[in-house]
Amino acid sequence: MNRRQQDPYKECAGCLVRDRCTRRSGASPLPDDYKTNPECSGFVMIDQAMNLSKIPPEFRESNKNNFQFDQDNMKFKPALENLFSEIKTAVMAGTNVGFISKEKGTGKTKAVTTLAAEFIFSSVMDANLFDFENPLALYVKYGTWANDLRKVYQLNDLDYTAKSLAELERMKNVPLLILDDIGSGRLSKYVRDITYDLIDFRKEHKKATFFTSNFTEGQLSQPDMLGDTIATRVFFNSLVFEYSGRNRRKESTYYV
Repeated sequence: MNRRQQDPYKECAGCLVRDRCTRRSGASPLPDDYKTNPECSGFVMIDQAMNLSKIPPEFRESNKNNFQFDQDNMKFKPALENLFSEIKTAVMAGTNVGFISKEKGTGKTKAVTTLAAEFIFSSVMDANLFDFENPLALYVKYGTWANDLRKVYQLNDLDYTAKSLAELERMKNVPLLILDDIGSGRLSKYVRDITYDLIDFRKEHKKATFFTSNFTEGQLSQPDMLGDTIATRVFFNSLVFEYSGRNRRKESTYYV
């Protein structure tokens, strides 16, 4: 196969699904207008969906093909591989998925963003789900969001409040919401009330919420954390992976 057949579009080199693209492999024919319009519409759609997802740059290229299994997560390999393959079905059924570990840096965020990316890849061509304006999946760092919510209460600024409410609506309605490090940040009564509204809305409307946490369900249920009412809803209809093992972040630190 020559290079033109391998890389029919200029976008191929930076495409997140380069290695699985059937147009690049030759399994699917190029469109009839290829010679006059050599732009990959699939790349444009995936790029926009990923931008809307707000997945951090560190995890932007996460996908099932580069997901690593080792001694810390090998026992979950069959379940995770099945979830990677059936991710659209799981999300549309409102299945929640959690990754919890008392240790930090165990790969929880890598796992949850990989699942989010696979959902985007499998759904971006579905006109009933993706419209270029609203995200398919939305990544939210819970502690940062909690801190921003407190500013709404503290600042009492109309523009800031409107912006926060618009973000809350996106979080309520997005097909897949990722709450990273849930339970972190300062959990005031106001933050708990908004968190309850968010989680309860998604539960009642059978919308999938994927989350990570350094706290167990029992810890999150404590009154000074999320509280039992919210924690029960977070873990409702959830497939939970309880990670253990080494802190990978420490292993990437070098002293000279």
